[in-house]
Amino acid sequence: MPSPATQNMVPMWSANVPAKLLELKATATEWFKYYVAFRKAAPFISGTFYIFVHAWVEYALIAILITHLTDGWLHLPKAASIVNVQDGITAVLVLVVAYVSDAYLGPFLAVVCTNIAYITGLMLLFFAAWRLTNVQLQLLYVSVLLVALGRAGREVSLKEFLADQFRKEGSSQDEERVQSRRKVWWRSAYILGICASVYVFANTSWIKLSKISTIAMAAAFLWFLAGIVFYKRKPPTNKSRLNDAFQVMYAAISKRNLNHTPSENVIPILRCLDKASIVEPSPSPEEQIRKGRLWEVEDVQEVKRLLSMIPLWITFLVYGLLQATGNTFFYEQVNFMDTHLGRISSVPVVIFVIVKSSTSFVVSRICDLLFPYYWGEKVPRDVMLTVIGAGMAASPICCIVAWRVENYRLQKYVNLDVSITFFWLVPQFFLLGLMEGLVFGGMEEMFYALVPESFKHYGPSFTQFSLNIGNFLSLLAILVFHGLFSDDLNTSSLGTYYALLGGKATSRARDTTSGRASPELVDDYDGIDHHLADQNWKGEEALELTVTQALRLQPILDISYIVSSQTRAWEGHMA
Repeated sequence: MPSPATQNMVPMWSANVPAKLLELKATATEWFKYYVAFRKAAPFISGTFYIFVHAWVEYALIAILITHLTDGWLHLPKAASIVNVQDGITAVLVLVVAYVSDAYLGPFLAVVCTNIAYITGLMLLFFAAWRLTNVQLQLLYVSVLLVALGRAGREVSLKEFLADQFRKEGSSQDEERVQSRRKVWWRSAYILGICASVYVFANTSWIKLSKISTIAMAAAFLWFLAGIVFYKRKPPTNKSRLNDAFQVMYAAISKRNLNHTPSENVIPILRCLDKASIVEPSPSPEEQIRKGRLWEVEDVQEVKRLLSMIPLWITFLVYGLLQATGNTFFYEQVNFMDTHLGRISSVPVVIFVIVKSSTSFVVSRICDLLFPYYWGEKVPRDVMLTVIGAGMAASPICCIVAWRVENYRLQKYVNLDVSITFFWLVPQFFLLGLMEGLVFGGMEEMFYALVPESFKHYGPSFTQFSLNIGNFLSLLAILVFHGLFSDDLNTSSLGTYYALLGGKATSRARDTTSGRASPELVDDYDGIDHHLADQNWKGEEALELTVTQALRLQPILDISYIVSSQTRAWEGHMA
C-alpha cells in the first residue's frame, strides 16, 4: 500500500489541466460568438438550398462549360472563345453590378434581377443544348451574357446582401466581424454545394444537367423569396463613388481649355484632372457643385489614386491570358484522359476544378493568417511584391508543365497507347490554383493599400476585373494562332500554344522587373509616394511600385527563367 506521501505525489502538469480546459473553453466560446451568429434571414440566403445550388451549378456546369460544348460537337476554338467571352463579360459586369446596386437598386433588388437573368440564361442554355443548330447557337450567345450577369450578381450583390443581415442598425459594429460572420455562412453552404457537384449528376450529359440546373436554380430562388419578411433591405444611396470618379473626369474634360496653375500639394500625375476643382465664373459655385462640375481638391486626388492602378492592371494582362488558358484548355485535356482511378470507373471533370479552387483558397488563407501574425496590420511592401512575384513566376512554370504533359499525351495517342491518367494532370491544376491564390490575394492587398478609404468597398470587384480581363486577350490569341487549333484536341497543337505562352510570360515578367519599365510610369508612382508622405494621407503605407523594389523579385523570376529556358530555345527554333 502506497504511503500518504506517495499518494500526494501528483504530476504538476495534471494540476493545471482544469485551468487549461477552462481557458480553452473560454477561447472557443469567444471564437464562436465572434464568427457565428444566427439571423432569421440567413438560412433563406445561405442555407442548404440557395448558395448550395449556386455552388453546385457553378462547379457542375459553368466552370467546365467548355467540356460540355465540345461534347455537343462545337469545334474546340469556338467553344474556348465562348467560355472566354463569358468570363470576360463577367469581370466587366462585376463593376457594373456593384455600381448599379449601390446607386440605384440596392443589394436586394440587384440580387433579384441578376438571379432572374441567371435562371433565364440557364434555360436558354438548355434550349441550345437540346439541338445545336444555327438558331440554338444564337440562343447560346444570349445565354452566355445572361449567365455572366447572374454570376456577377452573386459575387457582388448577394455577398453584400448577406453581410447586411449581420449589421445592426444604428450601431457602429466592427465591419471585420460582420464580414467574418458572412463568410462562415457563405463558405459552409458553398462547400456543401461543391461536394454535391462530385456526386450529384457528375457524369450526366449537359442537356440533362442544364435542365436540372435551371429547375434547381428556380426552386432556390423561390426559397430565397420565401424569407423576404425577415430581410434587412438597405435602400440605394442614389450615388456611388464610381459615379463620382466619372463626374470628376467629365468635369475636368469640360474645363480642358481653362488655365490652371497646379499646386505643389497635389499628386503629380494626371494633372488634367486638377481642372475639376477650378471655380468657373458662372453659374454660382453651389450650382456647379450640384451639377457635378466642381469638386474638392481632396476628391480629385482620391480619383487620381484610383486611376493610378490602371498601369498596374495592364501589366497583368499576360497573367490573365494564362489564367484564361487554364480555365478552358486544361479542362478539355481532362476529356481525353483515362478516367479510371483504382476502383473509380470514371473520375468526373469537376474534381480538377476542386483541386484548383481548393489550392487557391488554402494559399490565400495561409497568406491571410501569416501576414498579420508576423507583420500586424501593415504588411511590408516588399512582402506583398514578393507574393505577387511568386504567383507570376508560377504562371510560366504552369504552362511549361502543361506543354510537356500535352506532348506526352499526343505521343501516347499517336502510338495507340493508353492515354494519360488522373495524376498526370494534377500538377498543372495545382500550379494554376497556386498562381491564382498568390496573385489575387496580393493584388487585393495592394488595392487596399493604394486606394483611398472611400473606394476600398470595391476592392474585390476591381481585383477580379483586372485579373480576368485577360480573357479577352485569350480570345484574341486564339484568333491570331488559329492555325494551332483544329476541331478537337487530338488534331490541335495545344502543346505548341502552351510553350509559346510560357516563353512569352517569362519574357514579360523579366522585362517588367529588370528595369525596362517606362521611366514616366516609375516617376508617376514615385510622385504618388512622395505626395502621400508629405501630405500624411491615410494610405501613406501604400506600396511603392518602383523598379528598385521590383528588382527584389528577380531571384523568384530567375527560377521560372531557368525552368523555361528549354521552351525559349524551342520557340526560337520554331521561329
